Amino acid sequence: VKQGRNVFMFSDNVPLAQEVTIKREAAQRGVLVMGPDCGTAIIGGVPLGFANHVRRGSIGIVAASGTGLQEVSTQIHRMGGGISHAIGTGGRDVAAQVGGATLLQGIALLANDAATQLIAIICKPPAPEVAAKVMAALQAAGKPAVVLFLGSSMASPAKSIRMVHTLVDCAAQCVALTKR
Repeated sequence: VKQGRNVFMFSDNVPLAQEVTIKREAAQRGVLVMGPDCGTAIIGGVPLGFANHVRRGSIGIVAASGTGLQEVSTQIHRMGGGISHAIGTGGRDVAAQVGGATLLQGIALLANDAATQLIAIICKPPAPEVAAKVMAALQAAGKPAVVLFLGSSMASPAKSIRMVHTLVDCAAQCVALTKR
C-alpha cells in the first residue's frame, strides 16, 4: 500500500484494527486492498487466488464472499455472460468497524470502468450503516446493479438495483440485464 500498489491479501491472520488502518491508508493513496482473507479475484481477465478462468464481459462483481464470487462468476460464464472484473474484499469488509471500505472502492472503480455495464454485489448481510452506504454508492454509480446480501430480505431502494436471494438468481439477473 505504501508503495502505491493494489494488494491481494490472501492471509486471514490480520487483526481487525490493522485491517481498518490498512484500508484507510489504501483509500487515501487511491489503491485497493483485497483482503485480508481474500481468496478470489479476477482483474482484467486474470484469475487471482482460487478464481476460475471465465469469459471476459461487461459484468463487474464486488464480493465479500470468495465462494459466492466463484459461483456467480462461473454461473455467469455458463449462462453466456462474462466478467469485466471481480473484486474480492475479504469477509470482514462489510462489518461496521471496516465500513465496507473495499466494497465501496470496488463500486467506484467499476462505475468508472468503461467495460463494466452492470455491477453485482455479493456478501453476507452487511452492517446496516454499510448497507446504506453500498446502496447510495450503487445509485450514484449510474449503472444497473444486482445485489445479493446472503440471507437478507432487504428491499431494493431504487429501480436500478435488483435484490436477489440466491447465487444462481444473482448470475441469471446479471446475464439477463446485460443481454438487453
